Amino acid sequence: MSNKAATDMSHDWAHAYQLYKNRGEDLAYPSETLVRLLKGDYVTGQREDVAGKSVLDIGFGNGNNTMLLASLGMKVTGVEIHEDICSQVAQTFENLGLEADFRVGDNQNIPFDDNSFDYLVSWNVIHYVGTEEAIKDSIKEYARVLKPGGRLLLSTTGPTHKILLNGKTRGHHQYEIQRPGDFRQGQIHFFFDSPNYIEFYFGPHFKELQIGRIEDQLFLEKLDWWLVTGVK
Repeated sequence: MSNKAATDMSHDWAHAYQLYKNRGEDLAYPSETLVRLLKGDYVTGQREDVAGKSVLDIGFGNGNNTMLLASLGMKVTGVEIHEDICSQVAQTFENLGLEADFRVGDNQNIPFDDNSFDYLVSWNVIHYVGTEEAIKDSIKEYARVLKPGGRLLLSTTGPTHKILLNGKTRGHHQYEIQRPGDFRQGQIHFFFDSPNYIEFYFGPHFKELQIGRIEDQLFLEKLDWWLVTGVK
């Protein structure tokens, strides 16, 4: 993705989140799947002991998942692509008396030192990088900032998700978004077409990989996400 395209996308997302907030349409609830992974025993066979652990939330959006992480007693840090998004969520946290460190960055450029976090949450953001090279760089960057033994929790768009309505194939795993009325129209997203590809890309950096999938048929539209967890 060119620097101009990245800048344009960051402005588009900042504008979108402000609109959602003004309309009262911003997510006021965390991902149910992330709640289950953190509070259930689906990942390791026993509940994750997360209280007091450091966590980085990549692409935290309006902070709906970040609030969950803070509520579990984790030391919360987040990265987003525009300063306005960081400021908006930082103000929400301040109003609630919660502490967090929000900084501008992206999948390939995380502004923290090596071996900084016990957990890294990447929820529906990695596919925006658009190219195979960027996917590899992003996964490597995720591993860089995790501590040895740190855990990745990731969700990314699956191949039957509604976002692919009218989408055009632009290369291996690359799809141009053509969903009517979506501000992401024209963007190139990178989707993993099968679990084998997830293992191929994540395997060099993460062990104990587990791959799951969530598919919801919401009447006229379908939601589809891959779930990935692994240990550095």
